[in-house]
Amino acid sequence: MADGHAASIALAAHAAPAAEARGLVSWLTTVDHKRIGLLYGTSALAFFLIAGFEALLIRLQLARPGGQLLGAQRYNELFTMHGTSMVFLALMPLSAAFFNYLIPLMIGARDVAFPRLNAFSYWVFLLGGLFLNASWLVGTPPDAGWFGYAPLTSKPFSVGPHSDFWLLGLLFLGTSSILGSLNFLVTILNLRAPGMTFLRLPLFVWTTLVTNVLILLAFPPITVALIFLMFDRFFGTPFYLPAGGGSPLLWQHLFWIFGHPEVYILILPAMGIVSEVLPAFARKPLFGYPSMVYATALIGFLGFGVWAHHMFAVGMGPIADSAFALTSMLIAIPTGIKIFNWLSTIWGGSLRFRTPFCFAVAFVAMFTIGGLSGIMHASPPVDLQQTDSYFVVAHFHYVLFGGTILALFAGIYYWFPKVTGRLLDDRLGLLHFWLMLIGFNLTFFPMHFLGLMGMPRRIYTYAPGLGWDFWNLVCTVGAVVQGFSLLVFLANVARSLRRGTPAGTDPWDGRTLEWALPSPPPAYNFAVLPTVLRRDALWLTKHPDARGPGLADLRALVTPAGPIHMPAPSSWPLLTALAMIVLIAGALLHLGVVIVGGLLTALALLAFATELVPARANHGGHADGDHEDPHVGATGLDHRKLGIWVFIGSECLFFGTLISTYVVYRGRSLQGPYPHDILNVPLITVSTFVLLMSSLTMVLGVAAIQARDVRAARRWLLATAALGGVFLAGQVYEFNHFVHEGLGLTTNLFAATFYVMVGFHGAHVTVGVIWLSALWYLLTRGRLGARDEALVDMAGLYWHFVDVVWIAIFTLVYLIQ
Repeated sequence: MADGHAASIALAAHAAPAAEARGLVSWLTTVDHKRIGLLYGTSALAFFLIAGFEALLIRLQLARPGGQLLGAQRYNELFTMHGTSMVFLALMPLSAAFFNYLIPLMIGARDVAFPRLNAFSYWVFLLGGLFLNASWLVGTPPDAGWFGYAPLTSKPFSVGPHSDFWLLGLLFLGTSSILGSLNFLVTILNLRAPGMTFLRLPLFVWTTLVTNVLILLAFPPITVALIFLMFDRFFGTPFYLPAGGGSPLLWQHLFWIFGHPEVYILILPAMGIVSEVLPAFARKPLFGYPSMVYATALIGFLGFGVWAHHMFAVGMGPIADSAFALTSMLIAIPTGIKIFNWLSTIWGGSLRFRTPFCFAVAFVAMFTIGGLSGIMHASPPVDLQQTDSYFVVAHFHYVLFGGTILALFAGIYYWFPKVTGRLLDDRLGLLHFWLMLIGFNLTFFPMHFLGLMGMPRRIYTYAPGLGWDFWNLVCTVGAVVQGFSLLVFLANVARSLRRGTPAGTDPWDGRTLEWALPSPPPAYNFAVLPTVLRRDALWLTKHPDARGPGLADLRALVTPAGPIHMPAPSSWPLLTALAMIVLIAGALLHLGVVIVGGLLTALALLAFATELVPARANHGGHADGDHEDPHVGATGLDHRKLGIWVFIGSECLFFGTLISTYVVYRGRSLQGPYPHDILNVPLITVSTFVLLMSSLTMVLGVAAIQARDVRAARRWLLATAALGGVFLAGQVYEFNHFVHEGLGLTTNLFAATFYVMVGFHGAHVTVGVIWLSALWYLLTRGRLGARDEALVDMAGLYWHFVDVVWIAIFTLVYLIQ
């Protein structure tokens, strides 16, 4: 090993990390990305074990014909909660655990861009998962399948709160996913170390970047779909009911617009993990790094053009079927590029067959099998034969278990030493690997045969003599073997935490920056932010070649020269999440609980937003004298402004979905008063003009704060909020007019789409008015000063977005009749 690397290990061993608070309260209030990563990982692993137990019960029920372990209702509940938990409570959060712990370390940052938002995202995830599983305690768990097809989830066909738990839980969990993705996208874009250009990023960071873009673009459609379902169930609207003019296919389109990118949301982080593990154990660089980057981006792009291959059986017609078949086949090209590059990385390498490497190689093999069966489903005639059969169950388990889960275990074994300072036992690790791989193939490979033999999905029992008996028994044996493999893994973790072999700084001779730090890393990560000169910077520094090292100064990374300021703990992320869960639970209990939850949420959000606002503003022109603004990162943009731009991009998809639904449903089911006879066009034209004028006053407010004129900024912000209030008053008047004329929320499909679309825009305006009023108050009280222009600019960007959305709605609803 190079002398420089040995010196860095010696320094790391003697560097004194900053003392971290201990005890339960410190974990409840932490905003440290590493601790939050551990919280995500342990919580997701617990949900994974629960979902695995549910799967084991399903397999025991199907082990023999005429199984009596479960009744039909309980079976429906188990497979619904198994699928929901695996996707939303286990696999996605396990990926988020890796994002949280590793991304700042890999890009040379001290923390994420928004530490408190990161903590809030975790607590929302945890409480959402507990809320979903609380349905077991009251005897009404979801029972309509994890994809919640309408009209099975509509009120006439799903009596009781079964589906209510599901839709409210997913809406709550979606908040966590979107906020977490916003945080990581801004972190990667803005907090990269000096010299770390995009084509020097580790591939895991690249897959994380694309994954979070997918989340921000894919979750708004499913959010809208769930909102429509909520209105159908709670208020009687007909979005998914044909009798009222709605269509169950609307749910399928909105769900699968989310659902197929979700496959890549789950698999891309796994691909990134494997792309880090294989080079480390092959002792050579990742083959074809640029092509791997472009393939990752192309998978993300094409992932949005394949959703309807899940709907070949609904009769979309030959043109639509052909188009989606073509894009479904095209996406195999970037996937194939990745597979061949992984094989080329292994080929000719000096291989070390340790547990992480075995799991990574198994991922490549099993994911390839799943991909090959996926190509079959890209053909409409083949898909028509296989859809809703156990062949499809085999396919997606080879992708998500043989793909995502095997890769996640590769990552756990690979980075466990960095997190804990101890190695997992390799003998127990290999036993876990072989038991899991054998059990996995015993469970899911026979499902191909069962599907081709005609066994449908979602049946809780079957008669003897159909030829399914033997293979179902084999599947159940495999499930038991997988369960035993997880017990071996848990025993390995418990043993290693107590008396595992000390890992040192860099047990695998890693390539990325986290391996330059002590194990576990100090709270501040890097004593001095690294300067990255080349790709694979750490590895090249340890093994220099003729072109020089990859890092400017390896020794400085682990030796703090003085105190390092880190974000302070905060209780408001947890308290805000608790307030929100009261609001969500209130929908199942009583309107009074909803009101209390809403008030608590509003107060908690206000406290959350103003927690870091000082009692008195620093009116100087610069932050901390002559120091650089800590909020400005690699892109040259303020973190907060970049964050609001990312949020607006996601909101464009939200309103785009609402508006598209209005366009599709326009003119359907117009019983009752004809809408355009009662639309108050003159009044809303005046309201629209008022809202547009508010954009002008907002521009003047931003210009005033940029000119350091706090007094003028206060006036223009107050004027903008007042104009927003006038616009809202016009909307309330129009809604009352509609109700008086007999056009209520449930009168017809136009009314339902109109009230939801315009109502959610009004909610956004209300948030903007409260935001501007709060800024005006803080400026008036002297708690914000001229240097806080970014906070006003953020509000201005949001306000202009709300105005632009209204222009689109006004044009479609009021002008195009």
